[in-house]
Amino acid sequence: MASAKQVLVVDDNVDVVESLSALLQCQGYETASAHNGYEACDWVRDAMPKAIIMDLGMPWMDGFGAVRAIRRMPGAETLPIIALTGSADSDSAKKAVAAGFTQHFSKPLNFEHLNQYLNNLG
Repeated sequence: MASAKQVLVVDDNVDVVESLSALLQCQGYETASAHNGYEACDWVRDAMPKAIIMDLGMPWMDGFGAVRAIRRMPGAETLPIIALTGSADSDSAKKAVAAGFTQHFSKPLNFEHLNQYLNNLG
């Protein structure tokens, strides 16, 4: 079982995963990482994090496919899953929420807003 402050960071860009994980760790979070949707699903099956931050555009299984699969897992129906994408338009945000994401942040990420969102989760 994951800790109450564990965040799963999912992105095919290793630099994004490492830098975002480092920022989260500076705020007291424990982080885990995955680099595609399949890895994210496997990780969630083994341990339920406090939240997931997931890129939408990844090879093999993208963020949309992964969020749909995760939502079908027992206990993950209301898990906060945050979309992180290069698209800042409102259509992208609507598609992400419709797919099952609880929040949408665009790149470049405003870390202060993300941190505030995570802190509000409790």
